[in-house]
Amino acid sequence: MEDKIVRVIPHLRASAAWNLALEEAIFLKAKLDMFKGREVQPVVRLYSFERPSVILGYRQRAEEVDLDFCREFGIDVTMRTTGGGSVLLGEKDLQYSLLLPLNYSKDLLKLINERIISSLQDVGFSPNLITKTGHPVIRLDGKAFVFDAQRRAYKNGSDLILHHGTTLVDNSDYENMHQALKATKQEIEDLRDGNVWIGRQKQFREADLVSAFQKNLPDNATIRVKDFTAEEIKLARRLYEIFYTNPEEIKSGKKKFGICYLPSTPYNMAWYTAKDKDGKAKHC
Repeated sequence: MEDKIVRVIPHLRASAAWNLALEEAIFLKAKLDMFKGREVQPVVRLYSFERPSVILGYRQRAEEVDLDFCREFGIDVTMRTTGGGSVLLGEKDLQYSLLLPLNYSKDLLKLINERIISSLQDVGFSPNLITKTGHPVIRLDGKAFVFDAQRRAYKNGSDLILHHGTTLVDNSDYENMHQALKATKQEIEDLRDGNVWIGRQKQFREADLVSAFQKNLPDNATIRVKDFTAEEIKLARRLYEIFYTNPEEIKSGKKKFGICYLPSTPYNMAWYTAKDKDGKAKHC
């Protein structure tokens, strides 16, 4: 993105449903611009959830999480538009989103993860890239803490990629995770053994981590800070109502996915084939 002007949207703490609605609004607006032959600006966005939240993979069966338990204990439940399984994410975990008008290549994930590593180095960590099922993934002391997914639109040889993910920061509000995700005792032990929450290893300010991501993810491009437009907000409100907070939509999924960030989950960033119309990634 070195020859591009990258739009950086200021960090926002809000509900999971509203944050994901905003993310999709940006993607859909850019997709429309691409289809109409207008220039699409790359976007970098950081955000956090205001309370613990369960995020279902696209069309995952809602029965795989305990909706009644989540409602009783104030855990938000919504669904993302990328594939994979459910995750429970805390208030301090940092979410990142990239909108990239780039032609897709197998090197893209490596480039993104290298920029994330640079961001983490700026706040005092020393993660590294390893290869898992043919893909470069980030590890810290051999453990996972960054999880990602992609969605793509394409027309006439041009790609528009939405790449979003999570950096696990603190699990102090995860005490209800096993009930919310209907996890077994063994699955919870695997989660704790195979993952690391970086804020439990080293203290740092959230603002410093956000700033590091905002500096490094644009990859030396010119940065323009710009908040959401009125058009994006209007579209996000519609998406929020008809999908992200709609119980019928969330319960309509039929695909079996399980828990996304179990260490045993296969990592696969492969796309569906061209005959599939939605172009979404197969796994988280």
